[in-house]
Amino acid sequence: MTLLDLPAFSSVAKLLREAALKLRTTDSAITIAAPLNEEGVFASALLEGALLDAGIPYQRRLRESPQPTKGPCIVIGEDTVSLLPAISTNPLCIHLAPVEVDALLSSGGEVRKGVMSTVALSAALGYSISAGGSMTRLLMPWTLAGNWLSEGMEHTYDPVYTILRDFLSGEGLIRVVPLPEVPEINPDSMPGVDLAALGAIRDRWGQLDLEGRAQSISHLLKHLLDSETPSTARFEELGWHRILSVGWERDLASQLTLFCDTWREHPGGRRIQAGNAIDHLLRTGQLP
Repeated sequence: MTLLDLPAFSSVAKLLREAALKLRTTDSAITIAAPLNEEGVFASALLEGALLDAGIPYQRRLRESPQPTKGPCIVIGEDTVSLLPAISTNPLCIHLAPVEVDALLSSGGEVRKGVMSTVALSAALGYSISAGGSMTRLLMPWTLAGNWLSEGMEHTYDPVYTILRDFLSGEGLIRVVPLPEVPEINPDSMPGVDLAALGAIRDRWGQLDLEGRAQSISHLLKHLLDSETPSTARFEELGWHRILSVGWERDLASQLTLFCDTWREHPGGRRIQAGNAIDHLLRTGQLP
């Protein structure tokens, strides 16, 4: 099973499969034209990993406003759409943008809508290009980065994020663990957490049963419930559903927090930071 087999991708699956076929058969280098923002970094990295696995030459172009090039290109937009644009030919041009999708059906039969990020679309396209590629699989945990960084996580529930998380976990590409099982957390990912208390919980974690573990986490985080941030949806993920992958000491939220803090604090160095982050992701599967 692939991402494109999930019902949430039903409106884009045909187009992305067609795009993957055209990219695999083009005889010219591909330009990845991505926005110079956080989502653009991860979308570009996921596409680059797949193209490297498939032996397809490419060049990276991160710009404030990415535009189509004279040759084959993938252009990543920022404005949410209801349908992805059709693939252009002569030259080949594939447009990706955040897209509204029917994420799932509620128990009452109502459709829960959500937004599929350009990062998730890039992951699905990359997987279609090189499903068995080592870099493609190494980078798959970052499929979640786009939805994690989006405003959707500030609402009560982001069905797209949950679907992606559960798929990656089911495929063995990530582990979903509670906070005490993360070897190295970035405290800024959950401000106000008592690190000494967290350390004490870790020390006796192996001796606690399920109820004891749940009570320990609840007691650790209870005083944070009155904080305005993080949102309830994000709070739940940070306390009980941290994302780890093979070889990771820091979970996804901890890595993203440090990356985004640096991004905001040093706007003049974003081009260098973006390039370094993508290169490090391609080498190690993790952020610097």
